[in-house]
Amino acid sequence: MQPKRLFLYLFAILLNALGNSFMIAAHIGSAPWTSASEALAHISPLTVGLAIVALHSIALLATVLLGGRFSWWTVVASFSLVVLFGTAIDFFLSIQSQIFLPSTLPERMLYMVIGMPLISLGISLYLQIGYVLMPPDYFMKTLITRVKSTSRGATISLAIPFSMAAVLSLLEQQLLGIGFGTFVFLFFNGLLIEQFQRLFVIR
Repeated sequence: MQPKRLFLYLFAILLNALGNSFMIAAHIGSAPWTSASEALAHISPLTVGLAIVALHSIALLATVLLGGRFSWWTVVASFSLVVLFGTAIDFFLSIQSQIFLPSTLPERMLYMVIGMPLISLGISLYLQIGYVLMPPDYFMKTLITRVKSTSRGATISLAIPFSMAAVLSLLEQQLLGIGFGTFVFLFFNGLLIEQFQRLFVIR
């Protein structure tokens, strides 16, 4: 990979992590896999970043068990990417906790509005380069192949972490990671990614 593309690739991952940190700090709902990680972090000694590493590792293992075909180098690279992603989220959350955390609803909405486009921009750049994917993306691709339907495979891949966050929320009797922001993300993320891919084309 060219140095420029590698830089953009890593920048996209960090941008995605920064956007997720804003949505986590907003406390009005995050993307499904992040929601599940927030819920897991709440009931365990793990940080959100470490919970992301744990759940993404499970997604990677599930992908292999479902028959996903890729080299062990890809598995190692994808896991390394998750470690970078999770570490970056914890780092950004730590910085935000020292500087400012939103408390009022307008402040939380603002954090969501900042975080969501950052996530979508990061994903749009990362998908264009397509070096190594995150485990949930491999999981989704494998499910799509198994059920022979893009919409069903994508829905199942997002329903699993969402269901986990929902069950843990019920057990803890409070919303953990899911909320208004989760549904806004699900509705607008795809549209934002398409727009950013038109605006920022990587040659």
